Amino acid sequence: MDNQDIFNLIDIPFSFQKRPSPLYYPYRTVWGISILVLILHVCSRGKRSSITRLHILNWATRNSENQTKIVELLEGRLSRTSLIVSHDPGFDRAIEYSIAEGLAVVEGKARIKLVAKGIQMAKEIMSIEDCLLEEKVFLQKKGSSLTEGLSASLLKLP
Repeated sequence: MDNQDIFNLIDIPFSFQKRPSPLYYPYRTVWGISILVLILHVCSRGKRSSITRLHILNWATRNSENQTKIVELLEGRLSRTSLIVSHDPGFDRAIEYSIAEGLAVVEGKARIKLVAKGIQMAKEIMSIEDCLLEEKVFLQKKGSSLTEGLSASLLKLP
């Protein structure tokens, strides 16, 4: 039986829609490491940031809708209580791998600092024009506007 015979047996109309395919699971950590070093390199004072702020910026880079919400929050058009940021356990794994690979170190209780090897990786990512383009643009334009104080307040109940 060939494909046409199978199609003839199906007696209902159907169509195919192209949908985006999710990033293959093993590559999500690599993507997370790349985002982490970019956040720390591009928009973090002293190349360090709290884990809370890192998670919020990681969430923001996931899609344009999240980026719009962060911009609206920063511009005062969205209240902090109406913003729901989802926690990505895969990003925690990316942070752990970054530390294990010597790209970053832990400072204090919950701060991550980019070190020389991580800075080099971030510079390499920045030099590749079509690599994480939308993420780089967002982080350069708005990332540093998300302060540590605002990040902490997003997790506090009103």
